[in-house]
Amino acid sequence: MDIPVVGDAKNILTELIKHVSYVERKEWFEKIAGWKKRYHVTYDNTSSIVKPQYVVEQICEATKGEAIITTEVGQNQMWAAQYYTYTNPRSFLSSGGLGTMGFGFPAAIGAQLGYPDKIVIAIAGDGSFQMNIQELSTAVKYNLPVKVAILNNGYLGMVRQWQELFYEKRYAHTLLDGNPDFVLVAKAYGAEGFLVTQKDEVRPVIEKALSINGPVVIDFKVDPEENVFPMIPAGQAVSQVKGVELI
Repeated sequence: MDIPVVGDAKNILTELIKHVSYVERKEWFEKIAGWKKRYHVTYDNTSSIVKPQYVVEQICEATKGEAIITTEVGQNQMWAAQYYTYTNPRSFLSSGGLGTMGFGFPAAIGAQLGYPDKIVIAIAGDGSFQMNIQELSTAVKYNLPVKVAILNNGYLGMVRQWQELFYEKRYAHTLLDGNPDFVLVAKAYGAEGFLVTQKDEVRPVIEKALSINGPVVIDFKVDPEENVFPMIPAGQAVSQVKGVELI
C-alpha cells in the first residue's frame, strides 16, 4: 500500500521519527564488512601515465584526509568519493546526482570563507571547471587559499565512458580539444598555476600548492581513457555491475 504524505519534509520526518525504533542489525553489517573485504575498487597503479585515482590518493595523503573536498560533476566527482579517505564529517561537498557542472569551485570558495583555517580543495574535471572558471577573480580578490586540482583527461569524461562502453567508442561531442592553458588562465587572474604531466611530479606539486597562501590551480594531465568503476549499466541489475574485481 502506498500512502502519499504531503507537507514540509522537516516536519514530516520529525513526526515519522517518533514511530521508528532502533533495530540491531549486526548480521547485516557483518555481511557488508565481508563484501568490502572481498570486493574493492582498484586501478592500474603500475602505469607510468598519471592516473586520476593516484592524484586523489596523493591529495589525501598530503592532507592526511582532513581537507574539505568539493567536486564538480562526473568522473572527478566519483574518484573524489572513492579514493579520498575522509576523516571528518561534512568535509565532502558535492551536488550529488543533480549533475551540476560548475558546482565545485564556487562551493570551495564558500567553504574557504566559512572555514578560513581549513585546507579546501576543489577536485574538478577540465569540462566542469570551465563552467565557473571566472570565479578565480573572486578567489584572488579575497586572497582565498583555495586549491583546484583539475583531473584533465581532455574529455567530458563520464559521457565519454558511456560512449566507450555502450556505443563502441563512437565518441561524439565529448572531446575537449579546445581547452585553454589552465596555468596561463590562472596566472592571468592573478592566481598561481602548475602543470603536472609526470607521475613523479604529482606529490611535490601538491605539497608546493599547499604551501602557498593563495589560490592555486593544478592542471594534472591524466589518462584520457581511464574509467570509473564499479558501475551498473542502465536498466541492468546489481549482479551485472562492471569493474568489480575479486581479491
